[in-house]
Amino acid sequence: MVGVFPAESFPTEIRSSGVGLATAASRLGAAVGTFLLPMGIASIGIQYTMLCLTAVLVIGAIVSIAWAPETKSLTLSEASNTKNKH
Repeated sequence: MVGVFPAESFPTEIRSSGVGLATAASRLGAAVGTFLLPMGIASIGIQYTMLCLTAVLVIGAIVSIAWAPETKSLTLSEASNTKNKH
């Protein structure tokens, strides 16, 4: 998760909390996915399970593109003060 949203995506005041929360959420998602994958394959089949997982990834990509700030051309100081300008 931190590879997708680097620490500078979060304001300086809450940077460590933001990274910690993002990491915890990704670990929780991995644990739930590991538990639910075999159940999904057994109940609805591998094709529909994979389609459901694809939908989750597409929704995540859309949310990330829509609301995550772009920090590519910013310095660390500028990136930490960036607000979502949409």
